[in-house]
Amino acid sequence: MKRPLLPLAAVIVAGLAGGCAGGGGGSAGNTPPTPTVVVTPQTASVIAGASAQLTATVTGVANPTLVWDVNGVVNGNNALGTISSASGLSAVYTAPVPLPTPNNPVKIDASIASDTSITGFAMETLASAGLSPNAADRFLEQSTFGPTPQLVTNVSETGESEFLSSQLAMPATTFAAPADSETNNGPLQQRYFVQFATAPDQLRQRVAFALGQIFVISSLTDNTPQEFTPYLNVLENDAFTNYRQIMEDVTLSPAMGIYLDMVNNDKPTATTHADENYARELMQLFTVGEVLINNDGSAQLDGSGNTIPTYTETQVEAFARAYNGWTYPTMPGATLVKHNPAYFDGPMAPFETNHDEATKQLLTYTGAVGGGLLPANQTAEEDLEGALDNIFNHPNVPAFVSLRLIQHLVTSNPSPAYVQRVANVFINNGSGVRGDMTAVITAILTDPEARQNDDPTVAESASFGHLQEPILYITGLLREFGATTDGSNLTAQGTAMGQTALTPGSVFNFYAPTYVIPGTTTLGPEFQILTTATSLARANFVNTFVFGSLGTGATVSFASYGTEASNPTALLATLNTLMLHGTMSATMQSNILTAMQAVPAGATQALTQAQTAIYLIATSSEYQVQH
Repeated sequence: MKRPLLPLAAVIVAGLAGGCAGGGGGSAGNTPPTPTVVVTPQTASVIAGASAQLTATVTGVANPTLVWDVNGVVNGNNALGTISSASGLSAVYTAPVPLPTPNNPVKIDASIASDTSITGFAMETLASAGLSPNAADRFLEQSTFGPTPQLVTNVSETGESEFLSSQLAMPATTFAAPADSETNNGPLQQRYFVQFATAPDQLRQRVAFALGQIFVISSLTDNTPQEFTPYLNVLENDAFTNYRQIMEDVTLSPAMGIYLDMVNNDKPTATTHADENYARELMQLFTVGEVLINNDGSAQLDGSGNTIPTYTETQVEAFARAYNGWTYPTMPGATLVKHNPAYFDGPMAPFETNHDEATKQLLTYTGAVGGGLLPANQTAEEDLEGALDNIFNHPNVPAFVSLRLIQHLVTSNPSPAYVQRVANVFINNGSGVRGDMTAVITAILTDPEARQNDDPTVAESASFGHLQEPILYITGLLREFGATTDGSNLTAQGTAMGQTALTPGSVFNFYAPTYVIPGTTTLGPEFQILTTATSLARANFVNTFVFGSLGTGATVSFASYGTEASNPTALLATLNTLMLHGTMSATMQSNILTAMQAVPAGATQALTQAQTAIYLIATSSEYQVQH
């Protein structure tokens, strides 16, 4: 029978509270302190042949002498790694070369020589010279829909560059054509989750997902898979091309044409005007933004300290006239007419006599071709190309786009220097090419600021990282624990958490990129959809995933972690790397151990202990906010 949520939550909260409660009884000041040994850092990742400094803090024993061992072997050995330079309360651990097989975390104990029952420990994860498992896991959090144990191993052995090279060269996994019988986006939403959870080209999927939250359309308007699927495939196929290519293919997508009213946008007459919806949003949300910015993303100010608008209403109207005259693609065997019947396979088609041929004054900036003026008597194709070129070459685009992509992949609060370094790559990929997506993505993921927290022993910035939005939260857990799914029930889970797949509430997406966490000055876009209700829905989802079932089309087994629960510290070390890239705090570890110990004895005790640990980690702020 499914374990009821609220009693489970109550038990876990009680367990955590019990782990933090003070002891009772005894007369204050008369009882000697209980001798303890605490080793720091308690968890770390050590590359083969490298060393780690360990320090023991001893209480309740005067002038102690310590004995250090590795997996029970005093001072270790060549197979497990060795302890050297042990002096006073410090020691140096050196990882073995080659690494042991199987390569499990090693436990290092520091015991008081006069009473070896008094001991403290550290868990060391051993990594190849390529990359530490913790660093690999963190890198995969930013470049995929969630690390898997196998990917962590692969990336730790080969490094980030090899992973990027192989992913960038991998062909696109596109969405299958929908059946004619599918009349709503429900089946596509299921395929959406399955693809993100299982596709081998994870980097492409993650970038396409980010692009879909910049170039927004929604099931609220594009409400059939026949409309929506080709648009998703545009983003999949273009993810590693050039931003200028993405701009054009999105502009001519029939799904975007419906969503922002460019399809069948007629030539103005004496009594009508061109629809301005797409013209405005392409600039405001997809490319240049509303105000002029510097190459580090900061706003430019005029002499009075005010921001400077990027464009005027007159220029919006001019762009709208540049984009008119386009209709749906012509169906196979049909003839182009002014307003083609609705059809979604391929780019929109121009009907030239429905296009405004007058001059159009676009954006003006240093280097703008022709001063931003589109001449008269151009075709619909010529005006569209000129308008997109005018926007693409605007000085705002590199920093505006770089900031948005950094926010979706790495951190909500990149420093101006980080934005500028990526923007410089957007401007020039090293070979004189502007907008090269492969170069921009590589720069984002390998930037020193993105990689600064790869070492879990380094203090993290409280403002770095981002809250996992529901879709990433769901797919991340599925991937980490090898779950299989047909995608059913996942859309509803995301909806409860504030993010219905393929259905943002407006062109502004599920959340605003400029949203500031209340009571702070910290950008936190995803926090805009985190409420009391959606927070509880997150815990409910994890409870269903760990203790219940996501439906008949989903399977997951925690049996291997149940087996490992016989050594709770080793289990937490494994989960620490997989779920937290080695950043689990000592307080969190202590509280989880207390909760695990509170699980009643019985045939399922070990499995329940493992599930309890996974539940507590997955619902913690340390997991939900990725640093």
